[in-house]
Amino acid sequence: MKRKVLVAGTLTVVLLGVAYVGGSWKAGRSVQETLDKQNQWLSNLPYFIVKNREYHRGWFSSTEKTTLQINPQLYRFFLEKEGEPLPTFEVTYTQNIQHGPLPLLFTRGNPHPYKAVVTTEFQFAPETQKFLTRFFGDQKPISIENRISFNDDGVMTIKVPSFDYEEAISGVKAKWQGLNATLDYGGDFNRVKLLAEAPGLSGEAKGKGNFSVNGLTFTVDHVRGKTGLMIGESTAKMDNFALDMPGDAPFKVALQNASYNGKLSENGELVDGSALFRLEKLTLNDQPYGPAELLAEANHLHGPTLARLGDAFNRLQKQQLTREQLTAELAKLAKSDAMPLLTHDPHLAIRHLDIKLPDSSIHLSGEVGLTGFKPEDLDQPAVFMRKLTAKADFNVPRKVISTVVTWQARNMFGNADNGVSQADLDYLAGQFVEGQLDRMADQKLIRVDGDTVSATASLQNGKFILNGVDVPLPWEQVQHAVSGATGSSEPAAKAPTKASK
Repeated sequence: MKRKVLVAGTLTVVLLGVAYVGGSWKAGRSVQETLDKQNQWLSNLPYFIVKNREYHRGWFSSTEKTTLQINPQLYRFFLEKEGEPLPTFEVTYTQNIQHGPLPLLFTRGNPHPYKAVVTTEFQFAPETQKFLTRFFGDQKPISIENRISFNDDGVMTIKVPSFDYEEAISGVKAKWQGLNATLDYGGDFNRVKLLAEAPGLSGEAKGKGNFSVNGLTFTVDHVRGKTGLMIGESTAKMDNFALDMPGDAPFKVALQNASYNGKLSENGELVDGSALFRLEKLTLNDQPYGPAELLAEANHLHGPTLARLGDAFNRLQKQQLTREQLTAELAKLAKSDAMPLLTHDPHLAIRHLDIKLPDSSIHLSGEVGLTGFKPEDLDQPAVFMRKLTAKADFNVPRKVISTVVTWQARNMFGNADNGVSQADLDYLAGQFVEGQLDRMADQKLIRVDGDTVSATASLQNGKFILNGVDVPLPWEQVQHAVSGATGSSEPAAKAPTKASK
């Protein structure tokens, strides 16, 4: 009896072993197909170019080595110099793939079934590795683990370790509190959920200044909609940021509780989006500003057209195009494929921009929309304008306008070679602003109420009203001039009515 039990037990173990070996081989084949799909998704992104990829499959584990290059088109216009080769940025990484069905059982004692568990190791250029070692020491600068389920859904964890760096001679200090991110994705990449957190980074250069940023959080929760776009919500948050640069022209800035919230939803083939920016407080050279809030919206956008334009733009970014060629291709793309964006009654708006200043505030709102547009309307300005609606309203302190113009004047003319003192430059800029504001007020282009400059404008049914005054549009002025030349006594105010007939 004992012998039968022993034989049966041995046979069971052998069968389980054979089943595990067979399951591991089958999982290895399947995970290779999964990683092929993931690499194809990666290569389709406009940010990267997959330069080389090698895959070696075994019974229980496999390895994949890939060289990834940042797409030069993303930085060509910023770093390209005539007569010099464009720099390239590449990284090579090796993925160690443990096959299922229980890839973590023997290494970590975890019995959870997975198709595979993939860990990624990066190989940096010697000089890059030497630089990173100064900060991270013997730690890996980045660790990535990807746990893939049997339905190809996966969870990826990304970790960047903390470091505390200091140079005794130069007085340079840097403290990084690390980064942790989790990416939960669908096997077909039609579902993405990301949470990334970085507690803080601070740095100091002796005698030159210091900075700190704390409480960084970024989230994404997207699914692919019926139009082909990824819809859902994304957020970003920063608890505070501070920069202090002493010297002959000291500069000090601090931000508190800055956040972004973006939403994209669809209704049939139409897509609505919104972006909300908030800032609790900004302190600039000890002068407090805030709170501030900006809400922008885009509604009734044709989703399939946006998806096609996005795919086409990604393809253009993969091509080696000059600035002129890219501009020409984008113009051609807009003319051939973008028209449905205008024919579905789109509406864009800045619902409000409100900024609290120490002794005043800034307010701005505006919107523009098209109703009943047809492509042939582009050849008929009067018809097009009757289908266009717009509103704008702003309220800004004179001092803000003067300050902005003064900053621009300093950037354009404020160097030692011009022989103009900063005080003289500021005085001239201030006089210019005051003269222009008075002239515009006389022409009723703006309203001036003490230290505040404001204006309201609207366009509806082909009628443009600025600060309560009916302003004839160009073709109305031409028609009025023709009427005057033929002896018509009809007043100019009738021009919009005649143009609309």
